[in-house]
Amino acid sequence: MSNKNLLNKGIISQRQMRVQELLRSAINEILQRGETQDRVLDNNPITITFVDVSPDLKNAKFLFIPMNNTNIRDFIEGFNSAKKRIRKKIAERIKLKFVPEISFHYDDSIKDIEKIEKIFTSEKVFKDINK
Repeated sequence: MSNKNLLNKGIISQRQMRVQELLRSAINEILQRGETQDRVLDNNPITITFVDVSPDLKNAKFLFIPMNNTNIRDFIEGFNSAKKRIRKKIAERIKLKFVPEISFHYDDSIKDIEKIEKIFTSEKVFKDINK
């Protein structure tokens, strides 16, 4: 699911956007410091591309892209096994009434970007530009 699809579900409040940014910042810090105690997550660079928070702020979806092309299932299993620890670390970093339930999903929008890049660098487009 792309970021655009997540944003089009409804109007996002300022509060949701603020919480999304706080959560993204907290999870990035946790991952950079290797605090998940999971071998795959702590030893591989991961980018959190987007955080989608429900309107009631009780659920958060984290979209991620691993920097190296390791098996995505390993990352999802790592996140699922470290979920409790990650929530605890988030609670230590940001003050919210409730720490949202979290889930992790691979951000496959990178595939779309690669397709578009191939199109723009194709010979046919090059010929059209240089006419």
